[in-house]
Amino acid sequence: MRRPLVAAILANLLLPAAAAAGTAALPAPNPWSADGPYPMSHHNPAQTDVTVVDGPTEGKQITHDEAKTVPVTWCSAPIVKKVGDHTSVIAGTPIGLTKIDATDEAFHFVNHMPYPGVDKDHSDVTPERIAKHMRYIDEKRRRKQDLRLLLHSAYMVWGFDFSLRNGGSGAYGVIDRDGYHYTFYDSTRLVKSFDGNERTAPLRPVANVGITDGLPEDEAEGVERILGIAMTYDGHLVAAAMGGIFVFDRDLRRKDHLLFPGEHVENSIAIDEGGIYLVTSQHMRRIAWDGERLSTDEADGAWTSAYDVMPEGEAIRQGAASHGSGTTPSLLGFGDDGDKLVVISDGHPEGANIVAFWRHAIPEDFQQKPGTRSRRIADQIPVGLTPTTVEASLVVYGDGVLVLNTTYPDSAPAPLSIIGNAFLAGTTREAPRGVQKFVWNAQENRFEKGWFLPEIDNTDWMPPAVSPHNGLAYVATKADDIYEYRAIDWETGAQVARWRFPDDSALWNNWGGITTLLEDGDFLLGGFFAVKRYDVGHLR
Repeated sequence: MRRPLVAAILANLLLPAAAAAGTAALPAPNPWSADGPYPMSHHNPAQTDVTVVDGPTEGKQITHDEAKTVPVTWCSAPIVKKVGDHTSVIAGTPIGLTKIDATDEAFHFVNHMPYPGVDKDHSDVTPERIAKHMRYIDEKRRRKQDLRLLLHSAYMVWGFDFSLRNGGSGAYGVIDRDGYHYTFYDSTRLVKSFDGNERTAPLRPVANVGITDGLPEDEAEGVERILGIAMTYDGHLVAAAMGGIFVFDRDLRRKDHLLFPGEHVENSIAIDEGGIYLVTSQHMRRIAWDGERLSTDEADGAWTSAYDVMPEGEAIRQGAASHGSGTTPSLLGFGDDGDKLVVISDGHPEGANIVAFWRHAIPEDFQQKPGTRSRRIADQIPVGLTPTTVEASLVVYGDGVLVLNTTYPDSAPAPLSIIGNAFLAGTTREAPRGVQKFVWNAQENRFEKGWFLPEIDNTDWMPPAVSPHNGLAYVATKADDIYEYRAIDWETGAQVARWRFPDDSALWNNWGGITTLLEDGDFLLGGFFAVKRYDVGHLR
């Protein structure tokens, strides 16, 4: 039975004082992206993971009846389309796009759209096969069989037909204001899809293109694997790949590109009015975009800065997923709010730092700080938690930056580490633990440490989400090998609420995902085996 509206209002009034509605300026809405709670990965063009949703505040033990699931192989971040009074969820996976009707309290499978040209490659990956692998994983987790769990994690990758070409397919996406969905697949291809903006109509491909189509062979050979996509404030698509960045119009016609030979791109990209923020395995860049062409010229507002990274391949050998930074750039400072920065985590050989770069002009009186790679770096501070790269993107709200420890203390052996750690950590091996908040001190141009939560289990590399409406951060964790979420006061770090998922199954994992909330406050989460909607009840 639903709680009365009056009770819900009273519950919000009784939140801690620090959890009152926020006043920090937020990124400018992109007029070319869809309305709704989650039209693009990381919530907004600035990639801050700040949600427009007023999130839940009353914790509970979630029952099986309150957890709705739709089978998928792996989904990082399902995104949401709102059309009139109906809501659709589109889940990008390595083998295609899954559309789900999430109108009101529904969560119904509509269709699976294979990627064009590879539609027959994964026809044997069925819901039954997905369930079979999950059962095997669950059996070995419950028996604490480390080696068997590791080996079946690798076997699962083969069973799901994952490869270097498709492993990242669909990981990030964007929906435009007309309801078209865009993502990438098969290493270097883009796909545009549409469902007529009808609630129960299937999602179908409209167009697809290879980002290097028509380029000279020597240029095309240096471009591999797209792992980032975003939309500019004038309605163009930006795709970032190892070796280059490409701009297309919404009909998937290439407008311009820049090449960065030999530089890994392993994260998505942030956007502001006129700038594209791209981090590679060697550099942090602001690339200027004027509506017609890309530029790396400082006269156009572009810049490039080195940052600290490990020797080539060392972070990967230690269980990381990235060669340089493991984080998508996140912007800090909007509107009339003080400093304008872009923040990442680096790959410093002695332990990761949080690094802030001046987004626009460097203050004339600013002196380069000792130990930094350029004057463009406003400050950097050791995370203190993690000896390798941070793999969960930084969450930014107001002057605060939230960072997770994502280094597995007892990592599975490479090359099985990436997927193996998702199921071993916190089960048969120690989990990466700890969430640290940093605060930007604009008067002194430096970071300061805020609150720290040592017990948070970050096995899933899951960036939290922040709701300015109630001042809470929603943080994924595990306790006693059971997945759960916690609402944490953004200002104080105090726990406000806790949601434990139904049982100890790996069905509830969120690995490699991004925290998402639906308009009624329900959690919408990805991970291996299923996309999940959790009924938290009291906001309806």
